[in-house]
Amino acid sequence: MRRALGKAPPQAAFDGIVLCSLFQPIYSLPHQRQVGYEALLRGVPSTGDLLAPFELFAKAIVESSTSTLDRLSHVTHLHNAAKWLPGQTWLFLNVTPASFIDPGYAQQLADVARGSGIRPEEIVIELLESGGSDVCAFAQATQAFRSHGFLVAVDDFGAGHSNLDRLLTLRPDIVKLDRSLIHAHQPDLRESVMPKLVSLLHEAGMLVVAEGVETEEDLLLAARSGVDFVQGFLFGQPSPGYSPEDEATQQIETVFDTLAHTRKTSQLAIDLLLMPYRTLFAEAAERMWAGALPEKACEDLRALPCTVSCFFLDQGGRECIPMIAGAGAVEIEVASHLAPLRKLSIGRWDNRPYFVDALAQPQRLMVSAPYLSATGAGLCVTLSIFINYRSEPLVFGADLNWERLAAPAAGLLPPSA
Repeated sequence: MRRALGKAPPQAAFDGIVLCSLFQPIYSLPHQRQVGYEALLRGVPSTGDLLAPFELFAKAIVESSTSTLDRLSHVTHLHNAAKWLPGQTWLFLNVTPASFIDPGYAQQLADVARGSGIRPEEIVIELLESGGSDVCAFAQATQAFRSHGFLVAVDDFGAGHSNLDRLLTLRPDIVKLDRSLIHAHQPDLRESVMPKLVSLLHEAGMLVVAEGVETEEDLLLAARSGVDFVQGFLFGQPSPGYSPEDEATQQIETVFDTLAHTRKTSQLAIDLLLMPYRTLFAEAAERMWAGALPEKACEDLRALPCTVSCFFLDQGGRECIPMIAGAGAVEIEVASHLAPLRKLSIGRWDNRPYFVDALAQPQRLMVSAPYLSATGAGLCVTLSIFINYRSEPLVFGADLNWERLAAPAAGLLPPSA
């Protein structure tokens, strides 16, 4: 526990309202422990009822004193946190856009922080993603705060008019995802978009916090999506000081156990469902290697219900033998609105992972990850292999309807999964 340097300042007040701090813990999923606290402002008027930040700032806006209130909140949080905040723990401070881009404020806040006993390196400056329109000014301010040792986080990303280009220009250290992403009503949005968004942010060099984690289901989604940190009421209400972490640590441990079990059983179920397709695909490849006509070689494979098509590409990725439709092909009249995607014979497919992987490992059966087919077939898994057919090298492949194939997998899993 650190100690404030010198005497603590008198209790801060704004327009007769005493300012106080509540702190909400932020947990690292891989470390399974607290790594930070977000400081949350509250006001105590003469009536004794706590005022929320939006009430305080609404009053400040009317009185044209938002900057004064913002900076008073930082002094309040720093001196309150210094009394109990453990070492090697971040303190997240919300800063208004006006304060953030003030050329001298990074230095001022660094001085106040050191005076309280908290180093700037232990402070994360939180900035609303939508705050302000001058991206260059915010980018310069980000560098200014970093030069004093602070980390910078963008808050509520994914809400309202979030702008990915703006985010990539600011290059914050941490991105806090808005709670609306965790609580999205569409399951597809939660289950598919979240992991991809987190992966994109990681590739851009940013750590990710999932806010609004209120249930075990929310925590499971956050962990499955690969976020680094989580924050929310599941781990307790904000409090004036340290929050015990034993229960949260166990919750995270349980979620990791659940995910490990689900991955294992899901893969077993998918492998079981793929088995007949892999087997008949391998047999078709052997028949073609022996010189059988493609129609005859693929006869059994194309009859399986999820086989969309069998195709044959030369080393340049172009169709060298006409595609053979399978039992799972979508009827032309049903998908007439996708007609522009149907002319496969003039396509070039050598940039597809299934083609690249097959060429890299000749004679080995490759199974792609599920992807959205560019031929209008929906989610697809492709089997591929590089072989010689009548002395000519080619990539033999089969597209499978992934949604239809994977649908029975849930029924094969035990209830605990």
